[in-house]
Amino acid sequence: MSLSDDELARYARQLILPGFNATAQEFLRAARVHVVGAGELAGPALVYLAQAGVGALFVDDALDVAAEDPAAWLYRADQVGEPRLFTAMAALRELAPWARVRPYATGADPTAVLVCAPSLGLAREAAERARTAGLPHVVALADGDGGEVVSVPVGAPCYSCGSRPGTGALPRAGVAAALGALGAAELLLILTGLAPARTGRRLDLVLGQPQARATARLPGCACGQGRGV
Repeated sequence: MSLSDDELARYARQLILPGFNATAQEFLRAARVHVVGAGELAGPALVYLAQAGVGALFVDDALDVAAEDPAAWLYRADQVGEPRLFTAMAALRELAPWARVRPYATGADPTAVLVCAPSLGLAREAAERARTAGLPHVVALADGDGGEVVSVPVGAPCYSCGSRPGTGALPRAGVAAALGALGAAELLLILTGLAPARTGRRLDLVLGQPQARATARLPGCACGQGRGV
């Protein structure tokens, strides 16, 4: 179905971006994204995806709003201690009332996944579930003054192939928000077909500047043996 007049007006600024058009916007409207996390890293990504026009967002977070989460664009300081899931959903519906925001639960049918996990172990676990489900996915992980964003379109090297060990340090102020926004932007490129097919890449955030490089499959990795994507 073509874009309505309201949609054309709402997305007018991004529809004039080079390489972007109404067809790309229709792809976003049809997308259903499972977002793992709703904290300091995921908050900006959720806002980005909702306001870009992603049709459905499945929010997946069982924790409460933490002291650092008001930097995530979705929470107020007086909401610390409230469930992240429902607080984030309410904020997103206010910011983008046209977006369908749902809790992630059994029976959800996402077409892509954005992982904004607080640790490398959780990121790898969520990325592997997405890979074995055959879903394109992007993983954003903060680490001290920087971090990484790894894009995994269908058929690309997996997250474990593209990721690199970090220090495990807590993110500095502003770093998590930058990585969440970068992760959302990478997923939008995949959803709209603007990212090269079957080609993964890693963005390293170093001193506030993203540095991109292609990922390569590690010898013997399951992602090159026909299991999952």
